[in-house]
Amino acid sequence: MASEAGSRKEGSSAESWMKAELGGTPEEASGTGVEAVQESKALAEREAAATGQEVALDLFEAVEVVESLEALQLEMEPVNNQARTAFACLRQNLVQRRRTLLGHRRSIIQGIPGFWAKAIVKHPEMLAMISDEDEDLLSYVIDLEVEEIRHPIHCCKIMMFFRDNPYFRNKVIIKEYLINVTGYTASHSTPVQWYQDYEHEAYSRRHHNSSVNFFFNWFSDHNFAGSNRIAEIICEDLWLNPLRYHMRMQVPGQGTERA
Repeated sequence: MASEAGSRKEGSSAESWMKAELGGTPEEASGTGVEAVQESKALAEREAAATGQEVALDLFEAVEVVESLEALQLEMEPVNNQARTAFACLRQNLVQRRRTLLGHRRSIIQGIPGFWAKAIVKHPEMLAMISDEDEDLLSYVIDLEVEEIRHPIHCCKIMMFFRDNPYFRNKVIIKEYLINVTGYTASHSTPVQWYQDYEHEAYSRRHHNSSVNFFFNWFSDHNFAGSNRIAEIICEDLWLNPLRYHMRMQVPGQGTERA
C-alpha cells in the first residue's frame, strides 16, 4: 500500500510539473513538448540560414565595391599621366620663357652704369643697414644673378659680378643658401681674395664682428648675423623687380618716395 501511495504521489508530482512547464496533462504535454522542440529547432535553423545569407550578401557587396573602385582607379591612371605630362611641359615652357626674359633684362641692365648698386642702396631696408664703405664696395658691382634650385633640395644661389676694385681680386662672388620653413640658412660662399690693405680688416670682422658695414661683413663672413636677411631681400624682392628700387629718389627731409 505504501509503495502504491508513493507511486501515486510521484505520478501526481510529475503530472503537476508537466502541467506547469508545458501547460497540460502528461498525455497532452508529451505531444506539446515534441512540437515545441521541433519548432525551436526549425526556428534556429531558419535564423542560422538567414544569418549565413546576410554574411554572404555582405561579402558579395564588399567585393563589388572593391571591383568598382579598382575599375575607377584604372580609368584615372591615364588622366593622371596626362596631367603630369601637361604640367611638366607647361613648367618647362614657363621656365624657358622666363630665362629668355631674364637674359633680355640682363642685356638692358648692363647698359645702365651702376644699376644694381643703386637698386641695392635705395632699398629701404638695405638703406638702413649699409655704410659709406658698403656703398663704395657695391659701386663696383656690374651684374647680379639669382638662381633658384628646387631639386633635390630647395636652395638659391646669389652671384655678384665685380669690375676691378681695391677690395678683392674676385670677379664673381657666389653665395648659396638653403631654403626651408624657417627661412634662409647659409650653406656655401666663395672665398674672398682680399687685397692686403683689407685682408686684416676682413679677418678682424670674422672674429670681432661689431661693425655696421653689412655688405663688407657679408663678404668677410658668410655666417654673420645679417647674412640670411640680406639673402632673403635679394632673392625675394630685389631680384624680382629691381627697377622699382632703382627709380626711388630720396627727398631731403622727407625720407624716400618713388619718382
